[in-house]
Amino acid sequence: MLTGLRGLLALTFLAWSLLPAPLSGWLFLPLWVLASWLILSGSLEAARLRRRVWLDQYLLADSGWHHLLRGGLLMTAWHLLIASMLGLFMLARLLHANGWLWLILLAQVPVLWLLGSWLDLRLRAHLKAGVRAALVRRLSVPLSMLPLLVLYLMFSLGMPQPYMTGIGWGEAVAQHLPPAQSSLALLAVFERSYLLLDLTLQWALQNMLGGVDDSGALALLAWSLLLLCGVAFAWAWVRMLVGVSVVVSRRSHS
Repeated sequence: MLTGLRGLLALTFLAWSLLPAPLSGWLFLPLWVLASWLILSGSLEAARLRRRVWLDQYLLADSGWHHLLRGGLLMTAWHLLIASMLGLFMLARLLHANGWLWLILLAQVPVLWLLGSWLDLRLRAHLKAGVRAALVRRLSVPLSMLPLLVLYLMFSLGMPQPYMTGIGWGEAVAQHLPPAQSSLALLAVFERSYLLLDLTLQWALQNMLGGVDDSGALALLAWSLLLLCGVAFAWAWVRMLVGVSVVVSRRSHS
């Protein structure tokens, strides 16, 4: 059931990315809310698990500080902000994902199932039953994200790029920035912001390679931004899929 729900979720976003402009714009806000909610569910569970371990190690269970510091509105607001930004970035990227990237993303559904089953089997004899599922989800995120990140970066660097060597950033933007696909103003703004960031990274990587005296620091910044964008996208996608498990687990125990 869990794998089926994850697969349905992934296919929903695939179908959304293929819709024409009016329909994709109408569905943007509901899907943004859905993605943010699922990312939030998983990140909050992991944060509260870390906080619980810290509190149980240093504070008495009946201490007032134990109750005060276990995580409440402030923690939720912070993780909601991060989840919303990650969900927004992910949706803008999905609008321009091609078939190869979608194959990689859809493959995360069986990968998470296999990884979760293996971790549960390996950790069953070592972890308490009450926290085993949460720890399996916690470990599944980085372990499944790393190969996705590597493939994503290889895919990004291997895609055809406009030739921008030797021209200024403004000229590159004027000549090569693609138009936004969405007719919805809000989505178009975020989509165009992503396209500008992506084009800027491509321009920087083509024009800022060299030694320390020859734009080496800026090249390092460009590579760092490329890695950061890849981490954000891969983390958001995996965290969203893992969030399905968190929601299902909560409903089964309610």
